[in-house]
Amino acid sequence: MAKARYFLLFFLLTLVIFITEAQDRSIYIEGTAANTLHHRFFLDNFRMEGNASGYPIVDDRASAAYIFRFQVVPNMITYEDGTQEPAPADEDQYNILITLIDNILNEEQVSFGYTYSELDAMYEYTQFLFLRAALNIPNGPVVSEVQEDNQWRNKWLYARLSIDYPITFYELQSNGLYGGTAVYLGPFGDPISFSPIDNRTTGLPAVTVGIEVQHLNWLSIEPNFQAVFFDDARFFTGYAGAQLKIPIKYFRNIVLAPYGAFSYPLITPADWTIPLYTVGGGLQLSFRGSDSGAFFVDVNYMYSLENAVLRNPYGVHYPNPSRIHFRRSVVGVGAGYKFGFINRGTSE
Repeated sequence: MAKARYFLLFFLLTLVIFITEAQDRSIYIEGTAANTLHHRFFLDNFRMEGNASGYPIVDDRASAAYIFRFQVVPNMITYEDGTQEPAPADEDQYNILITLIDNILNEEQVSFGYTYSELDAMYEYTQFLFLRAALNIPNGPVVSEVQEDNQWRNKWLYARLSIDYPITFYELQSNGLYGGTAVYLGPFGDPISFSPIDNRTTGLPAVTVGIEVQHLNWLSIEPNFQAVFFDDARFFTGYAGAQLKIPIKYFRNIVLAPYGAFSYPLITPADWTIPLYTVGGGLQLSFRGSDSGAFFVDVNYMYSLENAVLRNPYGVHYPNPSRIHFRRSVVGVGAGYKFGFINRGTSE
């Protein structure tokens, strides 16, 4: 169980670092060249220089904040009368044209060219060419989105539906057990026979529905209900809950929402007494799905404040104790969609 907690913490930290790095300075690199050797050379080297300079280089053109475009063409000499012809043999034979485009506004930020003859000689200049264009990217986040682009994350109400997989850990407690780990027959101090038992872990599919109220731009609350299916002898068990979220909207097309959570059992597993109060927290990562909704993934950790108690299932041969105590915790993962209603009237 401790390993599961550390894994969840590592996952959350990794997710936060990834989102922080992939801000609005991401770049998609594309280019053309008649010679495939030249095309591959510049594509690989500009990618390398971008990563080395701290710019997130992405493979998805639509998700990039900027487009870095290059075009390798023959170097042409233009005369006063407007005629053109290829450069003579003693001059540079190629011209690489570089353009930086704001992918949100679809506007050109800078454009320039650089001539060369030998491809190997360009190893010394690819960093200079990349940075000459990239220096036109602001250090801060891009604020050029229009209000309509942000309405998906600024609704008063969201209806939430998700498919989940909660993994429940039951850590055996010593209450009344022989040697702290065994059920037994006969007197506790001198049992006729006994059988060791151990921790339990269950992973079951679940569905969660909820209504999120975003009463402040930076704070929302979501009451919800989760049905966990095929839990022991029952078709499903049910839990009412609530999440208090802090939406973080610094990233384009992404909302990062850490939250505190509370859960209360309504339909419990057969033969179990589930603690009334379970608390914890998690992280919800939402991606724009439309102007009125978002896809999301969710990870969380919940901890019951009291022991879960199981009616002794070994009672025929080892009836003591009649109740077995476990410390209960849950690691949950899920994915779903949030349908938004009623604009809040803010573009943040």
